[in-house]
Amino acid sequence: MAVYGWYLLKVSICIMVFYAFYFLILRKSTFFLLNRLYLILGLFLSFIIPVLNVSIFKSQSNIGWIDKVQPFMMEAEYDFFQPQNLLAHVTTINYSLILSIIYFTGISLLFFKLLFSIRKIIQISNHSETYQIGKTKVISIESNSPFSFFNRIFLPKGENNPLIIEHEMAHVRQFHWFDLLIVEIISVLLWFNPFVLLYKKSLKLQHEYLADANAIKDRDQIENYLYCMLKHIQMASFGGITSQFYCKTIKKRIVMITKNKTSNKYLGVYIFVLPLVCCMLSAFSAAKVTLPPNSEIVMFTLNQPSIYPVDSKKIKRVPGYGERINPKTKKKGFHYGIDFAISEGEEVISTAEGVVVDAKFDSTKGNYVIIKHDEIFSTFYSHLRSISVEVGDKLERGQVIGYSGNTGLSTGPHLHYEVLKSEKRVDPTDYLPK
Repeated sequence: MAVYGWYLLKVSICIMVFYAFYFLILRKSTFFLLNRLYLILGLFLSFIIPVLNVSIFKSQSNIGWIDKVQPFMMEAEYDFFQPQNLLAHVTTINYSLILSIIYFTGISLLFFKLLFSIRKIIQISNHSETYQIGKTKVISIESNSPFSFFNRIFLPKGENNPLIIEHEMAHVRQFHWFDLLIVEIISVLLWFNPFVLLYKKSLKLQHEYLADANAIKDRDQIENYLYCMLKHIQMASFGGITSQFYCKTIKKRIVMITKNKTSNKYLGVYIFVLPLVCCMLSAFSAAKVTLPPNSEIVMFTLNQPSIYPVDSKKIKRVPGYGERINPKTKKKGFHYGIDFAISEGEEVISTAEGVVVDAKFDSTKGNYVIIKHDEIFSTFYSHLRSISVEVGDKLERGQVIGYSGNTGLSTGPHLHYEVLKSEKRVDPTDYLPK
């Protein structure tokens, strides 16, 4: 869940940035079509930018804020998944599971709410009189508020005002329902982000501006049009997926209807969208960060070891990396890993995402697993009682790969753990939570 949670956080940040630019720079302009395109494109880019690994600007020696947040986000996952320590009579809370339940409960509630609103509209459509205006299907309803839903227009019985009809026809012709469907789905997925609600309201407002502009052919019609808006002041809500003639933003619509057109010189501000996207690409690009020489900072990413391979609360003893006396040969030698002394049968997990490149038994190493995480990092786990993965398996960070044991040339139950960086064995302590 931490992987997807981190991705959703990035998406949310992108949406907040796009909305902030719209709110501060674009919302008062009368370039309604450009604003609509900007908002809908911003939603798509918000989901694409976090998965791109593109460095736009020259790398800097300092670490950006996003890289400082990521270690915290990723390191916390180990604590979230602590199992119950029955020997010590201590029960830890699985926060990741709790957060997952809350998140998917929110999605479920909003999803069913959306389905209910759609079902309500379909029922009204099936039990109402219908007729055609050109190729558009019109449904006569009891409500006082006209609205459109996908390619259908819902009008109060007896309503024949051409301005209102033209307004709703504009929603249908300009495929505003497509934008609303997309933003509704995103608002379900990102229900925890209040900026998504603001984003949705802004997009719907641009739809109303466009429909208003389409209905008013000349300035002489403005007075009649404003009268129609006030006449339909009563509102019945059918959910966010509809485009209603009257909405709570009527004051803003009146201001825009009576406002002078924005000068074409203002079109230049849309050019700043490009550097805005470049900044976000650079901020979320893991490849852009380079550390200064001899830096002691450890960058925790999904493909870099960053958690304990076993439950740290159950470790009895940790002979470390470096020179030591070999318990078998009684000779001094260099120990290239860490020995986690732990009872047999405890879960051993992958310390980062990766692919299993070797998993078998050896008379010296016992049952062992080698995981390649990327072009730089690999990890080695040996003396396992049993192996739960096979060569070629793609692993997630924290996935069980086997169980601790006492196989091979081992003097007691333990896990021998090594980290290889650029094919050289390094001190695993540098890649464990501090």
